[in-house]
Amino acid sequence: MPASIEHPTDGLHVVSLCAGIGGIDLAFHRAGIPARAAVEIDPFARGVLADRFPETVLFDDLTKVTADDLTAAGVVPNRTVLTAGWPCKGNSVAGRRGGLGDAQSGLWVHVARLLAELRPRWFVGENVPGLLSVNHGRDFAVIAGDLAELGMEFCWRVLDASYFGVPQRRRRLVLAGHLGELRGAPAQVLLEPASSLRDPAPSRPPAPDPARTVSGSAGTSRSEHDTGLSYVAEQASTLQAAGDGRGDRLDAEMAAGGQLIVYSDGTVRRLTPMECERLQGLPDGWTAISNDRRQADSHRFRQLGNSVAVPVFEWLANRIAATDTAGTAVTLTMGAAA
Repeated sequence: MPASIEHPTDGLHVVSLCAGIGGIDLAFHRAGIPARAAVEIDPFARGVLADRFPETVLFDDLTKVTADDLTAAGVVPNRTVLTAGWPCKGNSVAGRRGGLGDAQSGLWVHVARLLAELRPRWFVGENVPGLLSVNHGRDFAVIAGDLAELGMEFCWRVLDASYFGVPQRRRRLVLAGHLGELRGAPAQVLLEPASSLRDPAPSRPPAPDPARTVSGSAGTSRSEHDTGLSYVAEQASTLQAAGDGRGDRLDAEMAAGGQLIVYSDGTVRRLTPMECERLQGLPDGWTAISNDRRQADSHRFRQLGNSVAVPVFEWLANRIAATDTAGTAVTLTMGAAA
């Protein structure tokens, strides 16, 4: 299990929806923000959570959990960071692109419901970049509208894990939202100052030898409490990283499907679960045990393919902690969390 938190951020705690094996929970734990409650439907992934976060109250069905359930578990809404890495299959460019009409990706409606019921201080969402374009952007407009109706200030950005110290390309859409008086806080947390400049110098180097050029997008919106309307307050420039095209990075999603082979000293082999854990920035053996029993590799591969790159969210969690502790939207040093 993670080391105990010696100096927790004053009162902040996490409610983790679609928690998986706790990658986001671990990231926030390292930033001094513990997980008070988590929701995960898969019994094997939930078993990993039980073993790694024994003090976290666990729920299984997102469609049935209510704000009353969470407050009974000790959740304090105005000190809560609600995180949600809801299923992305319906949004992926490699999938059927059903968007919010997909049975799994449509679970957003329950994320939005709990946001409205609980009204947490912070919100962090994670999904694939395809969410921005599925159904010609209409689904993302629905999500933005749901957040705006809450009076939540929010922003979004596509981040690549290869810029946070892990040797894989893993681009994910990250949303950050805040309910409160810290005007500009989500943008300050998620959008680095250099991002608003044209052609800025790189603020952090990628892992060695990027396999190919990647790009991302970012945006921010401020909702007006009296009208429920939202307007674009800032548009950050595209994040880019150029490479030499040699294709020597590893892709955890391919590995999780058992499709990726690597060459070592002239031999061919598949990645091991431990190597996939390292690709995601997880400690060795993080998924080895579930419910006090050793897991099959097939479960571990699937869980790791659905997980997040922990260093990305540790960077984000530290910025949230610093902003919340300061009590104002502060300028933070750019770069990934150590």
